[in-house]
Formats: sequence, C-alpha cells, structure tokens
Amino acid sequence: MNTTTLEFLEKYGALIFIVGLLGFIFLVFALVFGVLLFLRRRRARKVEALMAVGKPGEATVLALEDTGMRINRNPHVIIVLEVRIPNYPPYQVRKTVTIPVIRVPQVQPGSVVSVMADPTQPHNPDMVGLLLK
Repeated sequence: MNTTTLEFLEKYGALIFIVGLLGFIFLVFALVFGVLLFLRRRRARKVEALMAVGKPGEATVLALEDTGMRINRNPHVIIVLEVRIPNYPPYQVRKTVTIPVIRVPQVQPGSVVSVMADPTQPHNPDMVGLLLK
C-alpha cells in the first residue's frame, strides 16, 4: 500500500469501522422487524380467510393440555374440540392456541364454546377459530 492509503486508514479507519458496525446492526433490526411483520400479516390473512368462508357453530372441549409455554404470561395449550356446525356432520380437531389467562375457565373439558369454522376443511385446525367472550 502507498503512504496515502495508510494515512487515510490511520485517520478514518475507526470511523469506517463504526459506520460499518452501525450499518450491520441496522440491517439485523430491519430483518427481525420484517420477519415479525410478515408473520403478523400471515396470521391476519388466515383470520380474514376464516371469516370469509367460515360458519358459526359451537364446539365441546374434549381435552385441554398445557404445553408449558407462555406467551405474554398466557398459556399456550393444545385443545381438542368436537366442532358442530348446523347442517354439517360433527368433527374433531386438535389445535394449538394461546388462551388469555382470564379465558381459561371457559375452555375446560366439557365446556361448550362458540366457534367460527370452515366445515369443508374439517382436518385443518387453522380453519377453526374460538370465539371466547
């Protein structure tokens, strides 16, 4: 390297390093934010699809199993439902959901809950939504 390049690196090397590091940190935050935004929009599209084609009905809670995971202090559970939509045969679905702590008493085994479901896709747990009050 020539002396001009060495002088430039001695004078601005730390600044270049800091700018590069800040750029990398910004890139990581932008990537994480983008992934979270993508997941949120994907969930919203699932809800919109269910609301567009779903039919109201009721379901009996057959089983409730705590996974041990919490999201914002709310239990993430596995719930088994027997879904009944008027004019369609009943069917069972196993679904993993996060239930607000205040709503847990509504989803105990034997309880009947309101649901929105697509009876044409009985084996798709994404097409059954709990309507807890």
